[in-house]
Amino acid sequence: MKSNIVKLNPDKIDLKIVGKAVSLLDQGEIIAFPTDTVYGVGGDIFNYEAIERIYRLKNRPANKPVNALISSEKQLKMIVKSIPEDAKSIIEKYWPGPLTIILKKKAEVSDIVTSGLNTIGVRMPNNKIALEIIKKFDKPLATTSANISDKPSTLTADDVYFNFQESLPMIIDSQEKTLGIASTIITFTSTKPQLLRVGAISKEELSRFIDF
Repeated sequence: MKSNIVKLNPDKIDLKIVGKAVSLLDQGEIIAFPTDTVYGVGGDIFNYEAIERIYRLKNRPANKPVNALISSEKQLKMIVKSIPEDAKSIIEKYWPGPLTIILKKKAEVSDIVTSGLNTIGVRMPNNKIALEIIKKFDKPLATTSANISDKPSTLTADDVYFNFQESLPMIIDSQEKTLGIASTIITFTSTKPQLLRVGAISKEELSRFIDF
């Protein structure tokens, strides 16, 4: 096994491994972990240096925002100013799941996360390991796909290792199959919700519950 790949069974989560992941995040480190869509890399959303590490690691342009992953409504309220009623209804239907919503951010979220925008993309992943780590960390994670910028998304821990080698202190391998499809994105920052990207959830499906 590669030195920084750690196997974690989603049906019997080893809390010692989760604790190690949380400790690394507390230190401002970046870790890689599975989500329901693709593998992601994440760090403390309130740690400026951690966010900079994500951008350097991925060679990500500064004008491309990073999203947030959460495990609870409490964490959502840490980073957004308000939650519109139509956003609440779609959250209730599709979270946890492959849906990213864009809302107005709080000032506590650094502009480096959002590339200077006053909005932030947020998602609650439908993955036991990701949710357990975020829950135990007790803060949202600034997260993006675990690939070099503009390269294909990664679907396995080995793919992540191929991209980053020993640059990450921990890559969590759940041996689960990811969807391999990015999340659908809706923005709730104007008078009417707008569908910005069709991903794992189709427009037809969403149109049953929301008026675009």
